[in-house]
Amino acid sequence: MKTIILGFDSFDPVIFEKMAGRNELPNLQKLMDAGGYARLEVSSPPQTEVSWTCIATGADPGSHGIFDFVVRDAGSYAPYVSILPTKKTALGEGFIPPYTTKTFFEEAASMGYPATALWWPAMFPARPELPVNTIPGLGAPDIRGQLGVGTLFTSADETKKKTSVARLERVSEKKFAGTLNGPMVKGKGGAPVPATLPVALEVTGEASARFTVGEQTVELKLGQWSEIVELKFKAGLLVNIQAIARFILTHLDGVARVYALPLQIHPLHSAFHFASSPSFAKMLWKEVGPYLTLGWPQDTTGLEEDCISDDQFIALCDTIFERRKQIFFHLLSKFKEGVLAGIFDDLDRVQHMFYHNRIDVAEAWYKKLDAFVGEVAARLNGKHRFLVMSDHGFSTFKFKVHLNRWLAHRGWLTFKDGKTEGGLADVDWSRTKLYALGLNSLYINVAGREGQGIVTAEEIEPLLAEAQTKLLDWKGPDGCAVVQKARLKHEVYNGPFTRLGPDLVVGYSAGYRASSDTGLGKIPAETIEVNTDHWGADHCVDADVVPGVIFANRDLRDFGAISFRDIPFLAIGKHLDQSHVKPPSQSGPQGQKDLEERLKGLGYL
Repeated sequence: MKTIILGFDSFDPVIFEKMAGRNELPNLQKLMDAGGYARLEVSSPPQTEVSWTCIATGADPGSHGIFDFVVRDAGSYAPYVSILPTKKTALGEGFIPPYTTKTFFEEAASMGYPATALWWPAMFPARPELPVNTIPGLGAPDIRGQLGVGTLFTSADETKKKTSVARLERVSEKKFAGTLNGPMVKGKGGAPVPATLPVALEVTGEASARFTVGEQTVELKLGQWSEIVELKFKAGLLVNIQAIARFILTHLDGVARVYALPLQIHPLHSAFHFASSPSFAKMLWKEVGPYLTLGWPQDTTGLEEDCISDDQFIALCDTIFERRKQIFFHLLSKFKEGVLAGIFDDLDRVQHMFYHNRIDVAEAWYKKLDAFVGEVAARLNGKHRFLVMSDHGFSTFKFKVHLNRWLAHRGWLTFKDGKTEGGLADVDWSRTKLYALGLNSLYINVAGREGQGIVTAEEIEPLLAEAQTKLLDWKGPDGCAVVQKARLKHEVYNGPFTRLGPDLVVGYSAGYRASSDTGLGKIPAETIEVNTDHWGADHCVDADVVPGVIFANRDLRDFGAISFRDIPFLAIGKHLDQSHVKPPSQSGPQGQKDLEERLKGLGYL
């Protein structure tokens, strides 16, 4: 068996078919002309971490337990991050795998073949007990254990909503000094404090500066990213924490500004189970070169908050893609049998930021990915399976929907203590029947399941029917339906953990999406607001709005409709037996502040 898989996050069939009609994607068109193309039925909801996990397992969330970016502990209503769950032990808080359902990578290994999964979401922390080589994708945290925000060093008085701001104090005409906060360590009294490194900026020309962080010095040119820099923070008398980052000099015109990417795990010196195996991560670092390790390395937050420009963001995506290509080709050159798969997610980040107003930027990435397909195909020989796929397509995001406010207007959610807005902590559960948390999830406050549930078993079915009807009747400010489908859990989920999922999966229409406030369980004053963010397009809508794609070096025309459930068969020639699925990982409840800190770097929220 020899299977090569390219996963192109958010590769949209509508854009592909339009560009193919103009003969702009010759390599993928070649597969399509031979019958090797179909639209792919994707998971509900079509969220990145949900969909790629469904593809890897051939199972829906009812069998793997990842239902949304943010889910709740039913007993306490406390939210937690599904792709970065934690558990408290005698040694402190640690990360645990988001799911343990069998993947086709594991099945290939059990068949005696080597298997490699590169940048696949929800594969952090690594599971050393499995004979699969992994470098994690979405879900891999920064050095602080969060999903990652950068640091803006500036000589001006500035504040940002998410990004850390560090003041550069002028020490002479051309020199500035500051401090970089690193991972949290124990202070003198035992309380956590950030480890720090001194920072110095020396202007060396009209468009250049020398930037020193701790013991490392880099020469920066205006508007150009540095190479990856290795940093070392002191965590104790004999203990160091090593991290990596990249820097960019963005301004020297009266204000000195340097932006730093989130501090990321050093794969050669990680305190976490970053990759499987550590020697695999080390081999790639040594033989190919340094690589970023954050699960979301394309810094959409830095772009959203004007820390970097459009061109600087695109340049960052270019360098990430090029290094990942180099790693993939390095492994492909040694590949004899088994499964080699890589997720390339730059297109997703580019479309979030440019799909709505600069489609030319997105289309340039479709051409880039098509050329990559041609490069890979040219290196393949002998009998093999070659698959190219996406986890979902893309859509516009014109309106932010505050679903909890809509529930409150209809009397299904009630505040306590006279409040009119806030979060789930401000809800009067004794008078609340429905609540929303996550980007597509709606829950019933069920008696005996939720901590303060009031809805009886007899009331559940009529309540769901009424909620479905009113959601589908809901019209937005443009006169269009806000919700395309509201799916009952038993309609979309099949597995032992269906009971843990949302009671209704809210599938938004094109142009609408749950707000980040809804994702975090907040209830602002408005019901719907116009989206004016740079992040102007999305895919967390109804699954029918954003199908994915599947290409293969075989005829798919007689296969019928193809869904995520079929991918294991297409990849390794067999469906997976999930009859012995273990319970999903249960995270310790997180406070709202901890949750928001952990999720800052995730553009969706």
